[in-house]
Amino acid sequence: MRCFLMVIALSAAAQPQQLPLGFQEYRLGMSLQEVKETLRRDSNFRYRGDPDVTFLLRPNTNLIDVEGGFFIRRGYFQFREERLIILTLELQPQRLDYFSLFTTLSKKYGEPTRLDPSGAFWENEEVLLSLEKPLTVKYQDRRTMEELRQAARTEQTLQALTRERFLDQF
Repeated sequence: MRCFLMVIALSAAAQPQQLPLGFQEYRLGMSLQEVKETLRRDSNFRYRGDPDVTFLLRPNTNLIDVEGGFFIRRGYFQFREERLIILTLELQPQRLDYFSLFTTLSKKYGEPTRLDPSGAFWENEEVLLSLEKPLTVKYQDRRTMEELRQAARTEQTLQALTRERFLDQF
């Protein structure tokens, strides 16, 4: 009986964890205001409040670009309709290395769904987690990213049709 319990304990320990929806207190789907408040309290970032001027090319989007601390070089928090959809952490290569982070993520979340020369990628129904070279970790809201990709494909199709109609005029 004792051996049986040890086997159950070992197999439970070997099961990968569910992918996180973000880093520490930052979760995909958080409001813009919640992220700002969390940044003010977080020693991993040197957040100084809203910038005086921002330039964004897309409507209904916001971006917080903040300097990091010891392990994080920069953090990018991308919002759509005031909800966090992408969290990107550029890490300090002087203090961390790709292989150590890859090993940590693989132990915790299992083998990546995809590997290629640009990095390692894990995904589930809610989140896309990537470790990109040289040393960037990115959390993306999968549903929102699928919607954005579909909208981009639709726009490309419309542009191609418009172009085709224009060329037909000659």
